[in-house]
Amino acid sequence: MKEISLADCYGHAGLSSEAANIAPRLEAFDTISRYVDKDRTIDLVRFYYGLPVTRDTDWFSAPITDADPTFSMVTNKREVSIIAMALLANEIAGEDSALAALAVLVANASGRRKPAVWPQFVEIVSAAAQDLAISDRRSAPDKQIKIRQPSAELGGAQQDLITAMDPTELNTILKKLNVDSYEMDRFLANQVTTALQPLREEIASLREEKDMLWWLIGGHSYRLQQSYASMKKGKAAFMIGLDLAKLCRTGLGPYASEFLIAKALGEGRDGKQEKLKVEALPKLFGEDELKAIAYSSEIEELRDLCFLNNAINRANDLGLPNGWKKKYGGDGSLSDSSSFETEEIALQSFREALLLQILAE
Repeated sequence: MKEISLADCYGHAGLSSEAANIAPRLEAFDTISRYVDKDRTIDLVRFYYGLPVTRDTDWFSAPITDADPTFSMVTNKREVSIIAMALLANEIAGEDSALAALAVLVANASGRRKPAVWPQFVEIVSAAAQDLAISDRRSAPDKQIKIRQPSAELGGAQQDLITAMDPTELNTILKKLNVDSYEMDRFLANQVTTALQPLREEIASLREEKDMLWWLIGGHSYRLQQSYASMKKGKAAFMIGLDLAKLCRTGLGPYASEFLIAKALGEGRDGKQEKLKVEALPKLFGEDELKAIAYSSEIEELRDLCFLNNAINRANDLGLPNGWKKKYGGDGSLSDSSSFETEEIALQSFREALLLQILAE
């Protein structure tokens, strides 16, 4: 992804650098960017979409107010979204953050949730996510094993190690040789480990591809022990996304994930698209099935963004058919009356599951 500067983000949001008084923001931006972690990345996504942030936000506001005491998280809400967008762009372009890219796409919900500024940024992130999905699987270059040079003090030079049969001097030399031998073995072990790492990654990729191939051929949900073709299409869509994410070893999954999802969803069906409201999704599952697929602690901090999984979890906790909806409505999730095509449900389910997996690590 091409780097997008803070000044660029102000421009894309319709504010010139001079009008926005950007100079006091630059140093604060650099300070904030050094301390962005997983939780703060998620909060930056909330800022970008104009969503409430319940955690302490001093890490974001304090560096800005130190430079500009007139800044306010309330009155400068639009500017907060702009700075958050620039920080997310920095994480994706500068740090190759799969988490930042994935969280932006999860929050977007196939376009149902609009960001507070410059919606085209989501399209850029989507393209960057595809590039990261490829680079995450790119094999590292082979590394050659190097042999450590002999110690000049212990035989690597021309002079004799000992000049006379002095037991004390001989004992000292033997101790040094023992230590040097251990260091030589450790150095060689580290070299071998480093050289084998690309091979390990290649084997892991092959195993992942094999597992995905058998999953696609089998067309079967291992969690529910049912074939996708036997499920209602909305239920199959959610489970396909959930099951595929479990097979992924990288944060964004394979480049071909959308193809795999569409292929798995279309097997044994007529290919017609169906629409489903969020409120209808939990009703497709029985009580035992809800228990089998509901997350527990992982969803707690992401109920607003991971709305499909939140609906499943609220239904599991509070019961069907409608007991869960009131609590769901207070979570900040997408409206339960929002409707999606089944492929969109599968892709959203896939991305939500990947995001929950990253944050659980």
